[in-house]
Amino acid sequence: MVNSKQALFKVNKQPPSSGQPPQAYSTVINCQKPRGKRALGAREVKTHQVRLARIPGIEPDRKRKMAEDGESGSQRAGTSGLQQTAANSFSNAVARHGSRAGFYVVPSRRHVAPPKFRRGKVVGQEIDLDTWFTILSFSNPAQLLEMRTKIASCYRFLRDNPRLWKHSRDYYYHGNLPEPPSLELTEFQYAHLRHGHGCMSCGTPSTRKTYWAFLRRWCKHCLNSKLMKESDALMLLFKDASNEEIMNLRKILPSGIIDSWGNFVGVGPAETHSLKTVYLISDVKTLFGNFEGGNTPYQMEVVNARLTFAKAMQEWEDKSRQTKSFDYHQKKKARKVYFTEKASQLVPPITLHEMESCQAFRRAIAIPKEPNMTSWHQLKPKLEKEAANLRAGGHVLASQLGFPISGSSTPSSNPQARGGLPNSQLGYSVPGSSASHMNFY
Repeated sequence: MVNSKQALFKVNKQPPSSGQPPQAYSTVINCQKPRGKRALGAREVKTHQVRLARIPGIEPDRKRKMAEDGESGSQRAGTSGLQQTAANSFSNAVARHGSRAGFYVVPSRRHVAPPKFRRGKVVGQEIDLDTWFTILSFSNPAQLLEMRTKIASCYRFLRDNPRLWKHSRDYYYHGNLPEPPSLELTEFQYAHLRHGHGCMSCGTPSTRKTYWAFLRRWCKHCLNSKLMKESDALMLLFKDASNEEIMNLRKILPSGIIDSWGNFVGVGPAETHSLKTVYLISDVKTLFGNFEGGNTPYQMEVVNARLTFAKAMQEWEDKSRQTKSFDYHQKKKARKVYFTEKASQLVPPITLHEMESCQAFRRAIAIPKEPNMTSWHQLKPKLEKEAANLRAGGHVLASQLGFPISGSSTPSSNPQARGGLPNSQLGYSVPGSSASHMNFY
């Protein structure tokens, strides 16, 4: 059905009734678009289906009557105010007589506006748990770990939804991070080893190195106190064992590799003479206590899964470190090109040779960030001041004194490579030495 304002609406069928239609008919299906001042606070009624209700005690009144010949314009304008009155009376009547009359009343579908976020004001409408799950699925795993530690409600929610960690990891790393061994690590433990910090033995807060061969994060002192070399482990475990038993038992011990200086290299076992295989003292003691009995096939499966995961994780970290180093190098190079171009546009212009002698420029190009106007405005006054001092004082350029321009503080020891000048040319002399062998630092 279409009314006079070309608004489409549909009314369910009802049995014929005597008398005029009730007030519900003339109020609910009012599809006229509000006009004038009423339109400021009113919303347009969308097409919907309604049920007609017979409510006793309500005088019937039609929605809108056609203007008669003798009706004035003020009377026609006054009919618009009756619609709002009729709507209020219908709502009140439904609340009073709806349950007693025994008619089914369809609840109105009102559009609920989204909550407005204001600083310093708590939102009254709470977010359901499914929405929180979707929001946190797109968060950084490191952020989830921090939220779990500092927010009590997030701690309970992340504890009860372990799959949320996997969704977050897959989204943030695009599925490139190796899958953890399901027999030894949960998703939370994996995130804690990957993004957490602090020694898991002594609690040193600055420790971030995770040894994936042992699935632990330790400081160097705690690591060295927990390791045992392979020769010492063989003397303890395999005094009376055959060679075949020795080979099988070595496969069920998680191992790492250290070099000649005692530095941890990676996942074991070692394959060269310069590297040594090490085991955890706790693993060796556990194996020594269960030497006669034990589920050897199961332990071999666990160790093989950990070995595969640790190698994959080590390769991923090396690749990520190389990619990050390459990105840093490109950003430093872009900063140098950007600042050089901006300095050439100054009045008077500053050349690259002069900029390389300025400490502010060397510090600026050592920052691994993309250049922008903010960084240039911070560098510009420092650069102009140092360049003016160099021109006024006639100081020796830093590049001639052997100072690096790559951001490193270590000078070069080769005079030809660094462009250093002999003492005789700089005006310095060292008694008892030749100028060709002594350089000024």
